[in-house]
Amino acid sequence: MKHRHGFTLVETMLVVVIMGLVTLMAIPKLNSAFDRTGVLNAKARVMALYSTARSIAMSSNQTAIVRLNGNQVYLYARPRRRAPTAGNTVDTIIRPVDLYNVYGVTVSGGADSVRVSSTGLGLDSATVVLTKSTFIDTVFISRYGRVIK
Repeated sequence: MKHRHGFTLVETMLVVVIMGLVTLMAIPKLNSAFDRTGVLNAKARVMALYSTARSIAMSSNQTAIVRLNGNQVYLYARPRRRAPTAGNTVDTIIRPVDLYNVYGVTVSGGADSVRVSSTGLGLDSATVVLTKSTFIDTVFISRYGRVIK
């Protein structure tokens, strides 16, 4: 009998089917990991935005406001330091970031904005709830400016 080199079609197809099954078992875990990563990145973004608000408020002697408008989050300060244009009374520090488009996360919570005084202390408290499919996380901002993860 002659010795064959290589694999038969049946052996190759069996390996392809096994690889496909292993991949199908891994996909739900990957989707869960992507959801968790999106929520954690959005949470870090909100916390960094509040930290920036405190820095801006103290350095510019203005009241900084972190605004939560739907899934958009942005930072502005008042009173306006530059001459008002067309009735605009605030300085936009960071333009609106849509957390849904960037991270796939929806934002909810009781407050629509959080103010920071020029002393760096918060004037409001808020709970920001970040959700992506089944993964939920919250950021609590206390009245004294403490961010609790």
